[in-house]
Amino acid sequence: MDLIAIAVPFFLALILAEFIYGIARGRNTYRLNDTINSLSMGSLSSLSGLVIVGGSALIYEFIVKTFQLTQLPAESTLVWVATFVLYDLAYYWKHRLGHEVALFWGSHVSHHQSEDYNLGTALRQTSIDFHGFLFLIPFFIVGVPGEVLVATVSLNLIYQFWVHTQHVPKLGPIEWIMVTPSNHRVHHARNDQYVDKNYGGVFIIWDRLFGTFQDELAEEPAVYGLRKPLNSWNPLWANTHVYWRLLIDFIKMKGIRNKVQLLFKPPGWLPADYTKTCKAAAPVDLKSKYDPKVAGITRAYVFGQFIITVVVSLSLAELATVASTVELWAAAGFIALSLFTHGYILDKRVRSTPLECSRLLLAVGLAYLLPLGAVLAAILSYSAAASLVMIAVGIVIRRPIFAAEGKRNDDGQLGQELPDASA
Repeated sequence: MDLIAIAVPFFLALILAEFIYGIARGRNTYRLNDTINSLSMGSLSSLSGLVIVGGSALIYEFIVKTFQLTQLPAESTLVWVATFVLYDLAYYWKHRLGHEVALFWGSHVSHHQSEDYNLGTALRQTSIDFHGFLFLIPFFIVGVPGEVLVATVSLNLIYQFWVHTQHVPKLGPIEWIMVTPSNHRVHHARNDQYVDKNYGGVFIIWDRLFGTFQDELAEEPAVYGLRKPLNSWNPLWANTHVYWRLLIDFIKMKGIRNKVQLLFKPPGWLPADYTKTCKAAAPVDLKSKYDPKVAGITRAYVFGQFIITVVVSLSLAELATVASTVELWAAAGFIALSLFTHGYILDKRVRSTPLECSRLLLAVGLAYLLPLGAVLAAILSYSAAASLVMIAVGIVIRRPIFAAEGKRNDDGQLGQELPDASA
């Protein structure tokens, strides 16, 4: 049973409830651009899991069949409790190494890019978790049943959702044992004393035992995001920017030993005589947020198109049962392109209009070529056709809907071209 899939509607409902609560209390923690980006990252993560065979499942089958391991009883309460507690210990070390080893940080960094902190941030997940299965192998070897382990991993992740909020204060004695919103706010902060602290998933006792615990201080409010901000709403770049910089440094760096150390030392490590291609701001800016201002019609347009993209994305699981591999990959590619384009528009890139027109024309084609079902195909094609008309009218009246308010480029187009985001 896929517990995460069951939980997703509740996640979305709670995000909406938190947004409404924040508005009512005069303490809204959401921005449209950041929220779309977080949900785009979550959609891409789910997408990658659907179109790529799970490596951990293959390894599990190989270990069980090759070594003919005796399986522990799945009906045993002790097996469930022990697996739950020990998996959280394994998660602590996976999470900690995800911060302290550059190669693994490149996979985890996407979860920390948001400069807001809300339940939507919890869904901002990586699409390239290539090493997580290593921490499951001990459970395979001792014979934990697959259904127990899958449920445990899912429950651990589901628990972590609710701690991504600013609206829950400290919870007294619970703070000593469990991961709470307070001590997880510390984990997401970029303040000097908060960096690389509080790695636990469910239990904070691991951080207390291994010396990585930091209490949330009233005199030091948490400021969220990366110490070197991404400054982009591009979900594809968000997943790959650290690896791109690592690749450049790896190629330029001399000596095999230095190259290996670059990958397995903490992020930012360099030989004494080497100048890194990406430098963190000094001192770290704790005041500003990346927030390009776009026109209200642009925000409304992107939000509407994003909702349609989410609908198409949610239909992909059903599509996988009737579509060929090529058709499935075509649909997944279109979703990835759509999420990229939404971010491109919100970044106020000057070529947003031709990119969006190309995407919409592709949408019309895919609506008739893929087995999406009549209703979904009609929604997609109607949305694309109506959007193309709206864009065309905007061009005719010289008021493109992707124009930034009061900004104009040298080439006469409204909007501004931002510099490439750095790691």
